[in-house]
Amino acid sequence: MKKVLVIDDDPDQTEIAVQILTDTETQVRAFTDPLRALAALSSEDADLLIVDLSMPWIGGEDFINSARHRQPHLPIFLISGYSRGLAIAQETGVHFFAKPVDWDALREAVHRVVRQPADSRPVAAR
Repeated sequence: MKKVLVIDDDPDQTEIAVQILTDTETQVRAFTDPLRALAALSSEDADLLIVDLSMPWIGGEDFINSARHRQPHLPIFLISGYSRGLAIAQETGVHFFAKPVDWDALREAVHRVVRQPADSRPVAAR
């Protein structure tokens, strides 16, 4: 089973993500506290991160950089309602999804990534 971590300080968004993305092949674990999510990444592997840009304590860009330090090959999706989100996604080499989230498109992208063998995933440019 593949593991997806969703990090968003909005509990409604994380609840929707868990409901929509969980299936027989994918386990979704949600965090509303980005620092707890980073701690989890230190002790467990993930197959994909879905990260909100604007969060308390640590922003999405810093979170991505910290996550990449822990797991360099980890695919990451950045979600944001802010216009700078796309530029940050391009700078950090991650996929971008605008808010409001198109949940069907996100689910399709998640399934594409988690079905890909981990050793065939490119390391993001940085």
